[in-house]
Amino acid sequence: MSERPDPYAILGVTLDATPATIRKAYHDRARSAHPDLIGDSGLATMRNLNLAWDTLRDPVRRAEYDTSRMMARQAGLSQPRQPEWTGAAGRPPGRPSGSRLDFGLYSGWTLGEIARHDNGYLMWLADRPEGKPFADEIRGVLEAMRPAAPDLDRDKPTWRR
Repeated sequence: MSERPDPYAILGVTLDATPATIRKAYHDRARSAHPDLIGDSGLATMRNLNLAWDTLRDPVRRAEYDTSRMMARQAGLSQPRQPEWTGAAGRPPGRPSGSRLDFGLYSGWTLGEIARHDNGYLMWLADRPEGKPFADEIRGVLEAMRPAAPDLDRDKPTWRR
């Protein structure tokens, strides 16, 4: 587990900020840092914004973060430790296989877990710059998930084959 930036600082909100204030701060910052607007230079900033938003928008995750932050402060740490999963999709479903992503919607999930849940995301990711290191493995996982082609002649009477 690694340390991560404080989501309150990333979004520029106080610890007692309302959900509406947090949402507005996220949207304001995302508008100026989105890679669709400023190119790949915004990827790291957008990734941090998404992690911060993902932590603070959900009351349960926010409470967990606040608790871990308080415990870290009592233990003399500067920041709480990051959980293994941080993506918006939540905890991985289990039965891990393949490389584990440390970014995006499925952060903390393995490629096999993502394929069982959302193989469309893997097809999209294979063509993205951040997915290039995983492109061959993604194609292999998707190929393994593809159903076998049906035997079209199987249903025909033998005299028609």
